[in-house]
Parts: sequence; C-alpha cells; structure tokens
Amino acid sequence: MIPVLYESNETTFTTLGIGLLKDAISCLVTEERNGSYELIMKYPSNGTKVSEILKDRLIKAKSNDTSVNQLFRIYRITTPLNGIISVYAQHISYDLGTIGVVPFSISNVNAGVALNNVLNHTAT
Repeated sequence: MIPVLYESNETTFTTLGIGLLKDAISCLVTEERNGSYELIMKYPSNGTKVSEILKDRLIKAKSNDTSVNQLFRIYRITTPLNGIISVYAQHISYDLGTIGVVPFSISNVNAGVALNNVLNHTAT
C-alpha cells in the first residue's frame, strides 16, 4: 500500500488528501505490545511531495498485512542524508496524551454524566 499524506486538520480521509507518497523508498510501521506505535518512512529529498511533508501532517498507511489503514502524525523530519530524508510519525491515538483535564470532582452519577463532565473540563 502506498502511504497517503493529509493536512494536519483533516477529518474525513475519503480522498487522497495532499497526495500519494509514491516515491517513498520504505515505510515501516512498528507496533509493540504496551509500547510504541510508530511509522518510519524513508523518502528521497527530490521526491515529488517532499515539500509537502511537514511536521504535524498526517500519513495514512497499513500497519500490517491484515489491518485497516491507520493514521500517523509526523513529529520529526530529518535533514537529507545521501539524498534521503527520514520521516517519523506516531499513531494518531498519541494526540490524546496532550489534552489536559482541569481537576474536578463528582459522585453518584451515571457514566454519561461523568463523561460529559470530563469533556467539559478538558483544556483544549
């Protein structure tokens, strides 16, 4: 499967977004049990979409032969070495780790009310 590049605020993923990363030399996803879930892609510094590969943009790729496509957010792009850049991206679920919740307390409520309180107290 050819990785697809999307804007950082994309929500539908039904199109080809910014475009296919057909020039990718390699695209490897590693998923460790209770550990990291990351994508590392090698891309030529003269590739057709190299100027579009920016921090915080999203890459859609298959993590293995049997899973559906997954989304990864770019967090690091190396400078070219021998004409190749390395793109590092974390699974989109890592985005939740940066959302803070303002302290609050409730008791004797059902799950729906508790969840609404959490959502109302997020600092986004």
